[in-house]
Amino acid sequence: MDKVVEVTEDEFYESLWYRSSMIFTKDERRALKEATIGVIGVGGTGGIASEQLVRSGVGAIRLVDPDIFELTNMNRQQFCTVSTLGMKKVEAGMERLLDINPFLEVEIFPEGINKENAREIIEGLDVIIDASDNKSAHYPLHRVAKELKVPVISREHRVPEFTFGAKANLWDYRVDGISTREEDENSKTANMALEDISEDDFREKDRLVHQEFNRVYRDIFNSKYAKKLLLSENEPPEGFFESYAESKRNLVQGTNWGPTVSITGSFFATIAINIIIGSKDIYLGPISIKADAKIPDVIEQREIK
Repeated sequence: MDKVVEVTEDEFYESLWYRSSMIFTKDERRALKEATIGVIGVGGTGGIASEQLVRSGVGAIRLVDPDIFELTNMNRQQFCTVSTLGMKKVEAGMERLLDINPFLEVEIFPEGINKENAREIIEGLDVIIDASDNKSAHYPLHRVAKELKVPVISREHRVPEFTFGAKANLWDYRVDGISTREEDENSKTANMALEDISEDDFREKDRLVHQEFNRVYRDIFNSKYAKKLLLSENEPPEGFFESYAESKRNLVQGTNWGPTVSITGSFFATIAINIIIGSKDIYLGPISIKADAKIPDVIEQREIK
């Protein structure tokens, strides 16, 4: 028997925000409710991120994914259940999100994103979460996002390949001069470690890209707010950083394992919220997870080369 919760929209949001009222101000809650976020890829990372955003009070969302749920998705994808097997991911996602917030505005694009519909999908968005594993979707997405000055959060970047577990990268196209993902991935320094990049290379367009990476990694988890949301206040075990290089075989790697996907999706949601509310004290980057260790409080770049 279906339950009917008879509340007004204002009453619903007041209750939704009750537990997080100590985190978000009234103006920030209003900004979240008025925001529209696009999620490209509604499987693992995108499913987690979209649900966390809706539970945080985001008022409108666009779900974009051409795929259906299969049994192999069960280990990590938020909207994949026995009852949703064979369903379009965007349709299952819409049902789930409306079951959480019946006042949510949801648009779905079961055809996915391509160069023909990218503008229709992106226009009017405040933030984009790029969680698609379809490489052909990334480039038209980023080209139009740059033109329309919509920031894009993505789970993958090839500069450089030293991150284990969850990572998030932000292309903030609100800022003039930001290179697109296509330009970054096809630059000649894309697969080089920062320490190996020459001064001549830095004089080219890669300079700003790598300076931004340095800034992000330097400020990883520098925010008490981010730690409170994601990490708790636990310190890493004694000797964790010293043994890091020798312990890579114990690291949980990749994005096909449920807990790692959950962390990545939570990262994305937190960064999107940070953009919407205009906060300046949340810094997120890669996180390394050791099978027998607590979540590290701080990881410096020298530990993740």
